[in-house]
Amino acid sequence: MSLREWIRRRGARPLRALQVEVTSRCTRRCTVCPRAAVPETWRDGDLTAVLWRILARDLHLAEHVHLQGWGEPLLHRSLPDWVVEARRAGCSVGLTTNGDLLGKAEDWLLCGDVSQVDLSLAGDEAQHAALRDGSSLAAVLAAGGRLQRRARERRIPLRVLGSYLLTRENAADLPQVVRAVAAAGLSELFVIHLDCRTSSYQEERSAFAGNALREGIATHLDAAEQVARACGLRYRGPPRAAEELIACALDPLRFAFVGWDGRVAPCVNLLLPVGGAIPRWTATGMVEVPPVWYGGLADARLADLLDSIARLNFLSPFQARRAAERRFLGSFTGSWIGRLRGLEEADRRRSAALAANPFPDACSACPKAAGW
Repeated sequence: MSLREWIRRRGARPLRALQVEVTSRCTRRCTVCPRAAVPETWRDGDLTAVLWRILARDLHLAEHVHLQGWGEPLLHRSLPDWVVEARRAGCSVGLTTNGDLLGKAEDWLLCGDVSQVDLSLAGDEAQHAALRDGSSLAAVLAAGGRLQRRARERRIPLRVLGSYLLTRENAADLPQVVRAVAAAGLSELFVIHLDCRTSSYQEERSAFAGNALREGIATHLDAAEQVARACGLRYRGPPRAAEELIACALDPLRFAFVGWDGRVAPCVNLLLPVGGAIPRWTATGMVEVPPVWYGGLADARLADLLDSIARLNFLSPFQARRAAERRFLGSFTGSWIGRLRGLEEADRRRSAALAANPFPDACSACPKAAGW
């Protein structure tokens, strides 16, 4: 059964989220961004109106549309109009911003079409400025707090969230930033790992090494959780250990990424706007990862690319892993005695199936594939 036929019969949206890179240009040159690591091969560009028109025909395939990739989305002049179109397609709409242009965009962000704005944060005032190319944490939180306050006053369902990029250097700052986020009146703070590491510098900045957090990081995370509870702030911490996954957090079975040039890929980490291979750094050195994409909107609609042989081939191991997990969970039926007797064998079969269907080579050494 084709994807289109499945959608017709089920009336479902096959993508949990569609991430659209409206531009790869940015107002900053952050040290933790791939742009800083590969400036010589970085490709600046904007999604064109022609490509958007093709994409807009299939926005109804996604539950959520996130308009941001490896650049600052508020730089794109067409963003307000595209937000409206995505909302009219029945999608929730979000974006991630460094906050530089938030004040200028405030009025159209309060029109009710955007449901979520994520603010990129990276430490206390000094550490945030160091990692974010001189950005002011106080200014970003002030702009975000004002936007959240005005949305609440107008009863507009807009959530302004802090997105904290955790590193070795800024882990100790996290409890202090939790207080600042709560004081600014933001809806939530969530913490993410530095999982796209395109230089040895970025690998060394990571808060994890191998399968575990670096020494002392857990203590700061515990403190941040305690402060969040005391402040009444909704808080989501990062993973604390590697684990075997059926699919990574950006599950390609329910997720797709569209680059500014119209190429459609499994995820944002497999289609950086660079020429040539993507450098991926680990504790043992660098590997070069060829970019992965299913095709381009210049040649086909999104619906066709989601139903393409290229995508089906990429998804094959994920589908096999999902099926193995379903079979394993299905073994928990019948009497308790029967379950216990069959559990060991079911677990053995599950492990064998996962080993026989590893993640694609392109996902090798990606921290997200290891649960980070």
